[in-house]
Amino acid sequence: MQFFIFVILACFFIFLFTLHYLSHDDFVLIRKGISMDSIFNSAFFVAIFALIISRLVYVISFPKPIFYNFLGFILFPYFPGLSLVGAVIGGIAVLILYSLYKKNPLGRVIDFFAISLLPALSLGFAGSYFLAGRNLVSVFQLVFYIIFLLICLKIFYPLSSKGKIKDGGIGLIFLIVFSTITFMINLFLTHFSFSFSIENLLLLLLLIISLAVFIFRQLVTTPNK
Repeated sequence: MQFFIFVILACFFIFLFTLHYLSHDDFVLIRKGISMDSIFNSAFFVAIFALIISRLVYVISFPKPIFYNFLGFILFPYFPGLSLVGAVIGGIAVLILYSLYKKNPLGRVIDFFAISLLPALSLGFAGSYFLAGRNLVSVFQLVFYIIFLLICLKIFYPLSSKGKIKDGGIGLIFLIVFSTITFMINLFLTHFSFSFSIENLLLLLLLIISLAVFIFRQLVTTPNK
């Protein structure tokens, strides 16, 4: 239980560190007068709701009598169970609403949050490797997301800075890759038989929406200004 909490806290710390590194001197945020305090406030706000939605999706997917008790629901370290799919979907939904409310540059913020999530995910899968009995799926996810992080930093981020990938494009690429890889892993774990689970349906919906928005933004909308 203690190790589980430490992994989550370490992931959040890595996420905040990367977010600060990417956004503290960003000219778009500076031009719009958005401070690091505002970015960090949104990070904590999104993290809280992502955790709640993550727990809710897990409880709906794997219902147990203990979860129907209020303490059983909120004390996830003692009664473990969080949905990464729920956390990502809930987090992006809250981030969009919060950014629109605060009039933050939505695409830019989503890009920074997506890139910052990658090292946190890698650390989380490393922790999962030990918590789940050294399973090979966690090793695959760890290696994959480290490589994807490097691709984002070395290729996608420079292209975005030059306007060749519109703001929000990196975030959408992350959602497309995340939903595809996670869905394929779910199929692999169920012996390639499709399961109409809540998570799989959410992943398919996320993939379709992200892919459609990415294509529309890249082909139809005007370049970054």
